[in-house]
This record gives sequence, structure tokens and C-alpha cells, in this order.
Amino acid sequence: MTRFNFIAVIITISIASVFFSLTSFAVADKSEISLPQGVLTASQINQLVQGKTVAAMVEGKDRDMVFFFGKDGKLQRVRDGWQRAGTWEVREDGRLCTELKGAGRDCRIIVKQGQEYRQYAVKKDGNHRYEMTYTKFLDGEKLAAESNSPLLPEGTMKRKKVVKLFSGQTVESVTASKGRVSQTYYNPDGTLEQRRDGAKRYGKWRVTKNARMCLQMESLEEKCRVIVEEDGAIKKYIVQKNGRHKHSVSYRNFTLGKSFK
Repeated sequence: MTRFNFIAVIITISIASVFFSLTSFAVADKSEISLPQGVLTASQINQLVQGKTVAAMVEGKDRDMVFFFGKDGKLQRVRDGWQRAGTWEVREDGRLCTELKGAGRDCRIIVKQGQEYRQYAVKKDGNHRYEMTYTKFLDGEKLAAESNSPLLPEGTMKRKKVVKLFSGQTVESVTASKGRVSQTYYNPDGTLEQRRDGAKRYGKWRVTKNARMCLQMESLEEKCRVIVEEDGAIKKYIVQKNGRHKHSVSYRNFTLGKSFK
């Protein structure tokens, strides 16, 4: 072997050694996330939730949530009567992914611990965050039966939105039963004035923490209803325990300030 060939062989071996060392370091540095024992596979999760109503208790909060995982990939969540729609799927790596309307996509692992199924958010350091426990699995859609509150109509407005919509506005409304038209001024101080059929009457209004619009007209008993945005219209509904909520009023015009004398 000539001196030139000998030097070429040494250089080739050195380069290969460096490449091998870097590759080994990269592989060694890529550590896998340690998952808890009992983590479910994709097929097990599908079998557990698909086409079922699933009740869950949220960690650290005194409230329940109920889900319906439709076979078509549609998801419905109910919490304190409030409904929210979305989608769901199970990834091949065993993550249950949900995306509710107006929220981001979340992918979680489900772990069977004893007789319980628990949901965790996966963390790289292995300290996975426990979020909720699934407490009941029922075939078919049974949201109304499992909710701890009557299901509210989809489009029911939250408290802040109701206050912003009515406060300081003159609102024209028509009753669903008799078609009676009224103009009502909702004073920001909680008082109101209403004109109907040429007569005027006075009262008070407020919006509760659970988003009920409450009116107390003169000596009459206070009545509380939900306000719903439905097909581009604003309506008032009487909430009934059986879920067959009764449409009572439709709101037609909102005018800033008091528009009648």
C-alpha cells in the first residue's frame, strides 16, 4: 500500500467514526415519553366511547360533564345544561382528540386504573396532568337524562353577552302566543320602562350568573328566562325540566338609548 493510499484510508475511517458518534448521540438523546401503565390503545378507546354517552367528573371542580361521541365523528358536550358541539377522533398512537366549537384541538391519553378510566394530558417529563375521570358509559345519545341541569337550547347566550345586548337599549319585542308588541327601555341602572298598546308600565331587570334574564314588572312576580340566538334572530325561552323549552318572546329591533316618551 502506498503512503497516499494509507493516508486516504485513515481519513475515511476518521470521518466514519465521527459520523457514527454523532448518530449515536442523536439516537441516545431522543428519549421516549414514559406513559402510565394501563394506557389504552386506539382500538380500545374507540370501543370504549364510540356511539356512547359518557359522563365525566372534572378534576378539582365540583361539576360533571357529559359527552356524546357520535359514530360519525361528531361530538356533543353538556356542562350545567350548556351544550357545545364539536368533533372527535382517535389517533393511531392512542390519543383521543376533541375539538369543540370556538376552542382548540386537544389530544389526550385514557388510562384504566383499577375500575376507573382517567384522562391525562401528556407531558414530556412524564408528569402527566390528570384532568378527569369517566364515570359512566351508556349506549346511544342520552345527554338530557344524564345532565345535572335541563339542556339549554343551542345558541343560549352567556351572561356578559345578554347584558351588553340589552343594557341602555330600547328593544322592540313581540310575544309568541298573542303577538303583542312592546317597546322596552333597559336602563343600565337596572330599571326599565315599557310601552304597550299606548300604556306605560315600569319594572326592574337583571341578568343572573347562569345567564337568565329576569324581569319584575310593577307588583308582578319576577320571571327569569334564557335569551337564545337562533337562525339569526334573538328569542326568549322558558326553560322546562323536560327540555321542551317554550318560546315566549321574539326581539325585533335594538335601538341605543330611550326611543319613546
